[in-house]
Amino acid sequence: MLDHEYSVVGHNRANVGRCLAILSAALASAFVTLGALWGQLATYLGLSQWTNVLVVPVSAASIYGITHWLFNKWGWTIFFKVVGLPNIAGEWVCDGRTFDDSGNVSFQWQAQVSITQSWEKIRVYLRSAQSSSSSVSAALVSEGGGRWMLMYSYRNTPRAGEVINPHLGYCELSFQHEFNQADGDYFTARGRGTSGRMALTRMQ
Repeated sequence: MLDHEYSVVGHNRANVGRCLAILSAALASAFVTLGALWGQLATYLGLSQWTNVLVVPVSAASIYGITHWLFNKWGWTIFFKVVGLPNIAGEWVCDGRTFDDSGNVSFQWQAQVSITQSWEKIRVYLRSAQSSSSSVSAALVSEGGGRWMLMYSYRNTPRAGEVINPHLGYCELSFQHEFNQADGDYFTARGRGTSGRMALTRMQ
């Protein structure tokens, strides 16, 4: 499955988009000004034959496309540090416990979790010895004190030969402010009907 959109409660992407648009317009104006200055300098220096080649009109729309791509790919991580929003992308080791109806541990399991994240999209992919799962929706919510909760729903597919049925699930993970550890609960439905806890540790 591909990465999907996610929400960050309290973060307005529209405001960031407006800031990128203003920046793009300012850069476009700067390019036009610099181009005009270069044309005058080239004429003064007798280099007028180069002006038509080097003075290329740059539109705000094209600059916006470039700045948006750069921000979505890399720039958001710097921005999120400034405003205190989380970057949880990376590889994680997961220790899981499944509970029975009495609240006792019925099964212990381990998995590797891969989280890919950009400004607009995210994906949580878990792979264990029994099955794999991929998120289909997600949201990040501040818990205060630098902690953030990741809430996501997922679709699980068992490996061949496993007795587990394909199922849907929901998970809530609370990340410490260093974003190196997380823990939380998960619930399954539609073919499984279990619950348990997960503890994630970032791989170094």
